[in-house]
Amino acid sequence: MNKFFKSCWVVGSIAFMLGALAVICFSKWQEAHSHNPYPLLDPGATTVSKQDLLVRFQPLRQALINQFTEHEDFHVGLYFEYLPTGANIVVNNDRAMWPASLIKIPVAMAVMKKVERGEWKLDNQLVILDEDKDASFGDLYKEPSGTTLTIREFLHATLVDSDNTAHFVLLRNLDTDELEDVFIHLGLETVLEDLKKKPEAESEDNRMTAKTYSVFFRSLYNATYLSIENSQLFLQFLTEGPKEYGRSGIPADIVFAHKTGIRSEDRVWADAGVVYLDRRPYLLTIMLEQKNKDHEINDEQIELIFKDIASQVYGYVQSL
Repeated sequence: MNKFFKSCWVVGSIAFMLGALAVICFSKWQEAHSHNPYPLLDPGATTVSKQDLLVRFQPLRQALINQFTEHEDFHVGLYFEYLPTGANIVVNNDRAMWPASLIKIPVAMAVMKKVERGEWKLDNQLVILDEDKDASFGDLYKEPSGTTLTIREFLHATLVDSDNTAHFVLLRNLDTDELEDVFIHLGLETVLEDLKKKPEAESEDNRMTAKTYSVFFRSLYNATYLSIENSQLFLQFLTEGPKEYGRSGIPADIVFAHKTGIRSEDRVWADAGVVYLDRRPYLLTIMLEQKNKDHEINDEQIELIFKDIASQVYGYVQSL
């Protein structure tokens, strides 16, 4: 009998504790959702004003498609995404182009991830070697071999000044799998082949469409690969980017975190980033490739196309 009552007491105690735990869990769930009467909806539906939840982009879509699908002088790749709703526009979805210096973004993301894992610190120093020097973009190639800078300084140089030497210093100090991890995490395994070769290497082929490339900026904006703090720092660097190309079609007081890219030998120009229009942020990637490489195109013509696209998109989003 004593054993029977003892067993009953044990079972009863366990049942009581489970019941109490269930009550506590339910209370916490209720408390967590008490401030949100719509737990089945996107949280943005209750925090973003209805007038900013834009989905009506057909007029802009049609205008851009009509104007740039078959441009006289350039193949144009364009991707626009309105970040609060995901509504998007694609022009020449299958047109893959050399990303040029845009490829510095995933390399820098891999560096930041290494910092995030605690393997590096931003104030750690790296050294410039002869093999890193590249005079195509930036001035760090002028520094004597053996010069050291902090990782933060190399990141700033590669993201803001598009300095090739800074890029190759960072690239040399990464393991292949660390760079590949960025692409795999973002579902971009198909662009990994030959990625670590220098831009002038004939065998390199890492062409991407504007839509594919935009994945990097969406990840930074949503902090899906890097932490919130590191994504913020990364994008902060990019707000200091060049004033030409897409920047020229956006008012100076609007923040634009972006990266430009030029591949002169293939006559390719690109600009991609996030436009922080108040309560209406959007992602914009523009890529141009000259059709007739023998035909002389001046910088002003290129600048006007970027400005035209960027100003059309900004004007439409701002005016709705």
